[in-house]
Amino acid sequence: MPKTLKFISKIFAIFAIIFATSCSDDDDFSPVVIESITSDHFYPGEDVILTGRNFDDVLFTFLENNQVPFQLEGDSIIFMLPESSAIGNTLLTLVMADGYTVTADIEVVARPFPIIQAVSPNIAEEGAQVTITGTSLNNLISVTIGEVEASVVSSTATELIVTVPAGLAQNVPTELKVVTNGGEAVPTLPFYVGTNLLLNGDLELGSGDDFNNWGKWNGGDGMTATTASGEAYYGRSLRAEAAGGNPWNTQFVSDPAPTEVGSEYTLFMYIKAQPGTPGDGGNIRFSTNPDALYSGNYDITGEWQQIEWSFVANTTQTRAVLDLGVVAGAVYFVDNITLIKTGTPPPPPINTNGSFEDSDLGAADNIAGWGGLNGNLVSGEITDVHSHDGDKSLKLTINDIGANPWDIQPTSSMTVVDGETYHLSVWFKGNGITNIKIAIDQGGDPGWLEWAAPEQGFLDNEWTEISYDFTADTTNSSDGNARFAISMSYSGNVGGVIYIDDLEVTPAQ
Repeated sequence: MPKTLKFISKIFAIFAIIFATSCSDDDDFSPVVIESITSDHFYPGEDVILTGRNFDDVLFTFLENNQVPFQLEGDSIIFMLPESSAIGNTLLTLVMADGYTVTADIEVVARPFPIIQAVSPNIAEEGAQVTITGTSLNNLISVTIGEVEASVVSSTATELIVTVPAGLAQNVPTELKVVTNGGEAVPTLPFYVGTNLLLNGDLELGSGDDFNNWGKWNGGDGMTATTASGEAYYGRSLRAEAAGGNPWNTQFVSDPAPTEVGSEYTLFMYIKAQPGTPGDGGNIRFSTNPDALYSGNYDITGEWQQIEWSFVANTTQTRAVLDLGVVAGAVYFVDNITLIKTGTPPPPPINTNGSFEDSDLGAADNIAGWGGLNGNLVSGEITDVHSHDGDKSLKLTINDIGANPWDIQPTSSMTVVDGETYHLSVWFKGNGITNIKIAIDQGGDPGWLEWAAPEQGFLDNEWTEISYDFTADTTNSSDGNARFAISMSYSGNVGGVIYIDDLEVTPAQ
């Protein structure tokens, strides 16, 4: 028969139920019988389906005292459980003519809250697929990454596969969120959009206990592959039993990854320890190879955690090294090892030999990239006694040459672009000097046209920095050259000693 919707006002329906008799006196009476209900419990918003006999006689349906619309399809009554339904046992009442009613109990339960157990890989490029595992991931509404909706490739209650959307920031933690009609869930460990510089960082590739693109440099017998529940974060993970004694006694090492000298990189991984093993994991560290750099030590717990370390690359090919050998017998589980670039090096200085490292010790008048006005550099020398950074600095001894700041002026030239802004930084240390002034001008004739010339005092025998920005004006310079001159004021004619180091002029950021 055609579908029908049958309604009655709440007041009239309640009145009818209260004063109804439990059956009809009609000799032709055919009882309404509920033979089955599709489930023993229902979620708010879910369809309830009753099957039975003589449903043609049903006029109204009620949940407790609230009327709900229904559809009649053959031998079935279908209605939607309201989203506002109270959690717990609920009385269902079918109302027929003459106040005849049939009742049944149904259980309303809260929709299961989605739980994310793992996301792998934990870093993926735009257009790449990411697998999300967990529970109650069905009844899916959306998956978003960085508040941008991701397309869903496949969906079950325990696994989602999605595609990373376009236009997201690279190499920074990005929120991944799963929304179902039971709630919202985000992973406990961070997700990144970008490129993992380590091959097979998720450790899925390999056979037996070997991992493609990874080596076991020390303690190899204690490093195996595991897929066991409770051990693997996702799919295939590393199980490592520490050899003990030194961090390097157990080393899991990546293939070389391309890196840029001077740029910052961040290395991170998921790790947990096996409870009950010595130290419950103790601690581990990261390092690099070659030209080793070392992180601090990390305490490991029995729960999955992400540990990370940032470093500045010192080679063009860098291996990531996991030093796991500190506590003998400690057992670790490791997955999703990732290396990303998180910073670029500052632009190189446009001046020459501002660190004085390219000069011979003791040189007085032949310092690479430098010259002098007035007092020249006859009283200067390159020394390794004091330095702000590196091994060398320029030492000036000032004696009885007058009280004018310009009576001795070490100078250096550089090429600038008209209208561009630059940043100057230089460090001083010494005694007997009251103020330092750095004048930057257009260079050459017709003389000084200073773009900036702050004067700064400093304490004796403490390294002090002068830094400021200036904008180049090469109006009167035929070749775009500029120069800076360091001028010093000191107390009377008693003279003083000054050390100059790490003078850099770079394009302003």
